[in-house]
Amino acid sequence: MARYLDKEGVIPKYNLQYLRYYLNLQVEATAHDALGDITVLEALFKRIYSKALDEFGNDAVEKIIEISNNPLLFRKMPFGKHIGEKMENVPLDYLQWLSTTDLDGDMEYTVRYYLGALGRN
Repeated sequence: MARYLDKEGVIPKYNLQYLRYYLNLQVEATAHDALGDITVLEALFKRIYSKALDEFGNDAVEKIIEISNNPLLFRKMPFGKHIGEKMENVPLDYLQWLSTTDLDGDMEYTVRYYLGALGRN
């Protein structure tokens, strides 16, 4: 949801502890401790829910569920030698190579999308 709501793609990473500090979530918690991670996750969810309410109004919960149940399209390359580049600018040979590797669902969806959308598959 954090990646989805980051329309401009300005957040460099989306892991829990990175988001904690990037979003300046004010929580007393120890990183990578079960209780600490839950505390950070609760604060992050509250922030995401607030943003979802702004964007979707009364349909926020339904939209969060819908978005979470579908693959997400990456706007920028999250790793590798093209990290940070807009996906439409990632070279064809790199996207083709990525399509042959073991990717998580979101990245696989993204690579297939850009290969197809750019007429490069």
